[in-house]
Amino acid sequence: MHRRDLWTHATVLAMLVLLALLLASAWYLGALRAAWPLLALPVLLAPFVEFGLHRFVLHARLPERDGLRRRLQVDLHHAHHADPRCVRRLFWPAWALAPLGLGVYAGYALLFGPTTALVPMAGSVAYFVFYEWMHFSHHDPGYVARTRYGRRMRQAHMHHHYYNSDYWWGITNDFADVLFGTGGPRARAEPARERARRLR
Repeated sequence: MHRRDLWTHATVLAMLVLLALLLASAWYLGALRAAWPLLALPVLLAPFVEFGLHRFVLHARLPERDGLRRRLQVDLHHAHHADPRCVRRLFWPAWALAPLGLGVYAGYALLFGPTTALVPMAGSVAYFVFYEWMHFSHHDPGYVARTRYGRRMRQAHMHHHYYNSDYWWGITNDFADVLFGTGGPRARAEPARERARRLR
């Protein structure tokens, strides 16, 4: 596992290109100058979006019967739990980026209009790149976090994988875990589960 695996992965490269296009479009259309504070909106939403996506979408229970839905769910996240060190499984699969991105943009467009929505959308894509970097770093055995917060988040994520996968949903922050009681001392008091290593 090397840093280049992160910055050369198709998902991350696609997000960096999309970020450049969104910023250029928002600047050209005047939205960036008029609504630049909305770049920070995704930072405020991130704890809840991250918690919700991880808990209710990525960890959705697999259908009993084999089929397209089951295979997509495995590809989306369950295979990552089966082999947490597999670099290819660390990132969101390419097929999931389009519906996720379109859904986020549609939400912003309903709130702010299609042009202004480019600004928070750019913020969301930038945050997503940060998310992928944090997640990669949590799993990189050669990476040493430089801050207490970074070490805490990495430890929490390792607990999620190897101790109890029903807790520690945050990747970049643990605000929602603290708020909803799914992190910290209460979570550590829960018994370990084999399911943490391999989701059903």
